[in-house]
This record gives sequence, structure tokens and C-alpha cells, in this order.
Amino acid sequence: METTFSDNRIDMPLYQRRIGRKIFLGLLGVGAAGVASNTLLSPVVRSVRGAVLPVSGFTIYTVAPIPDFHPATWRLTVGGLVDHKLSLSYHDLLNLPSATTVRNYQCVTGWVVPHCEWQGVSLQTLARLAGARPGAQFINFYSMDGVYSESLRLPGQAFKSDVMLGYYLNRKPLAREQGAPLRLVVPEMYGYKYAKWIDRVEFSDRQEVGYWEQNGYTIDAYLGTE
Repeated sequence: METTFSDNRIDMPLYQRRIGRKIFLGLLGVGAAGVASNTLLSPVVRSVRGAVLPVSGFTIYTVAPIPDFHPATWRLTVGGLVDHKLSLSYHDLLNLPSATTVRNYQCVTGWVVPHCEWQGVSLQTLARLAGARPGAQFINFYSMDGVYSESLRLPGQAFKSDVMLGYYLNRKPLAREQGAPLRLVVPEMYGYKYAKWIDRVEFSDRQEVGYWEQNGYTIDAYLGTE
């Protein structure tokens, strides 16, 4: 039976607006209750008002409607500087060798979810399958929502054993709000590097500057650097 996540979209008519770091941190400072009740008056704050959603101890931030995921038709494409372009179904991914790690998840704004167990496909495995070329210096990641993107350096950041495209969290498939079907997992970095809803991966000699980095955050988001 096909599993479909319904289109319960967040009402954010200004979701494509660029939100500066100071404004975003200011939003967090006023508290989730005000956001949820729409009592905040700033139009920039209201543009992300639906972005604070409690999910298993996490606060989920998003600046775009959450995309649908249809396992029967969804594909992960892997391309760029590779010998073999890939188009992998969700079933294909689940049947690849998997990696597992248990680490605390830390948001750059200060909150932490302890002992998160992530399972997914390591970036080393994808590189081997696609035949990443020596000229590739970065892996760029793109989200189904058309807004979020991220990047990691090769090989030092991307090829660590606990860096993966995760499909399970705490032994359960990712929830739609958590990034189903795939979420970038980089345990040594802050949560904004954990890009959600990944459906395209590119090996490249150029680095994609991600959404949050364009709005003031550090590209190399190691814990303790912000």
C-alpha cells in the first residue's frame, strides 16, 4: 500500500522572504506561545509564525510549505562530478548498507534533544555508488521545498562515518515535519545544517551557500562556533 503524507501546509504567505539572523533570533526570544497564537505584530515574524512545531522534543523551523512525500514516485537523484548518475527510489535507499549514530541534537539557539538515534545512508556509500570524481570538492544538497539547500566539504566533513542522509529517527521513519523522506545528519554541527526533505545531491567543485548561511549563519557550523 502506498503511504502518502497529506498536504497539511503551513499558512506562510511570505515564506520566500529572506529572514536575517537577528530577526530570527528575536522571534525565538518572544516564545513559541506567541508565535502559535499569532499575537506577534511584526510582519516578518508572522511570515514564520507556523514554523514552531513541537515534534518529539524538537522545535521545527521552516520558511516554506512542507512538501509532500509519495514513496511510490519519489526519487533521490545523485549527479554532478560523478561517473554514474543515480536515481534511487525510497525502497532502493532502505536496501543500501545503512549507518547508525546516537548523538545529541543541538540547535544554534540553545535547545538540545539528547540521545537521538539516526539511521540512514552514509555519504561515503553514495560516493562509491555514483563514482565521485577526484575534482569534486563539495557535496551540495537540495530540498524538495525549493528553498533549503546545504553543503559539506569533501572529504573531511562529508565522509565522517556518522554523517548521512537519515531516513529513520529513533527507529521510526522520519515524520513529514522532520524532513521525510531524507534529512542531512551532521552530528558535529548545529541543527541548521540538518537540511530536510532532500531529493537531490550534487558532487561539485563549487560550494552551494545554504539558506541559513545566506542569512548570517556560519557555513562550517561546528558546535561551539556560533
